[in-house]
Amino acid sequence: MSRRHTIIIIAAVLAALPVSGCGPASYALPPEWAPLTEVVERPGFLLDSGATTTLGTRILVADLGAWQRRYPAGSAERDALLRHEREHAVRQQARGLGPWLRLYLNDRDFMWAEEQRGWYLELRRLQAAGRPILPAEIALRLTRYRNLAGRMVSFSVALTWVQDVLAGRWTPEAARG
Repeated sequence: MSRRHTIIIIAAVLAALPVSGCGPASYALPPEWAPLTEVVERPGFLLDSGATTTLGTRILVADLGAWQRRYPAGSAERDALLRHEREHAVRQQARGLGPWLRLYLNDRDFMWAEEQRGWYLELRRLQAAGRPILPAEIALRLTRYRNLAGRMVSFSVALTWVQDVLAGRWTPEAARG
């Protein structure tokens, strides 16, 4: 691993840590979302102000109030997103946060496989709740994911994948198969 990659990983982990004496705005998550513990506001940390990212046991957002309005307590949207982020937290713990981040930041295939697992849970929960899901919009969002190796996935691959999930043709178990 290059020095630059190491610095990026260290910066990401440090950004997730509380600052002594001036704690960020946070929302404690109920125990059923373990290993996730809280949603923490980190203005400026995320390039996309609407992004949600998980590092270890914390979900990081740019604006906690906006996040709570977008994902109201008790909503299928919050439940779906927390399922997605919990999947990342579980997998980060299993592999180790540093090794997981190293792969996520450098390997597009690994990043895509990780996002497929999280998005699968999110999409299926929204579908079960009867929420409208626009595959092209989800595919477009997926094409915006980038790491140091480049864009995670093309629009056509993402769109086919979303359609397959919604039709029940793709599951994480079948993908490992």
